[in-house]
Amino acid sequence: MTKIKAIQDFISQTSPLYDYWCSAQDANDEKKRLLKSNTKSPAAYLFQEEPYKWENLYQCIAREVLKGDLSSIKGMKILLGSITFEERERLLKRFSERDLFDQDTINLFRAEENLPVVPRKNRFRFFRVLLSIFFNPYNIEIKGRKKHLYEYTGHLVLTLRKPFS
Repeated sequence: MTKIKAIQDFISQTSPLYDYWCSAQDANDEKKRLLKSNTKSPAAYLFQEEPYKWENLYQCIAREVLKGDLSSIKGMKILLGSITFEERERLLKRFSERDLFDQDTINLFRAEENLPVVPRKNRFRFFRVLLSIFFNPYNIEIKGRKKHLYEYTGHLVLTLRKPFS
């Protein structure tokens, strides 16, 4: 296994939704998933109602930060704010144990204060995120009802890709 593949697998396995994607995604699994949501967060809706999009953003943003794009830390903080404190700390502990991110970056993820807005616009990053949501490069399998166009396209791409992997 290449180092890049190992990092990709680790990022997906650290996701608070990893167990959900591996499950049957039935009503009981849905309840377990929703228990991880921080209902006080403005971003809770994304985690609760659009887990496929949340997962794509999580994996995409984690990779952006690993590539050195520190302006993506704010996005990661928003995503981490949508899960419970316990779940967030479990995730950050796993990042720390595997040295995926350096301690300064983990401290930025954990920090309560907001980061200054970085005026730099990165259109390529925006399109990479958008494409990942529609084309499912992280092989996220939605077993239940699909509600959004990007869930249908992601499912279709995964179905077409399976025979080749």
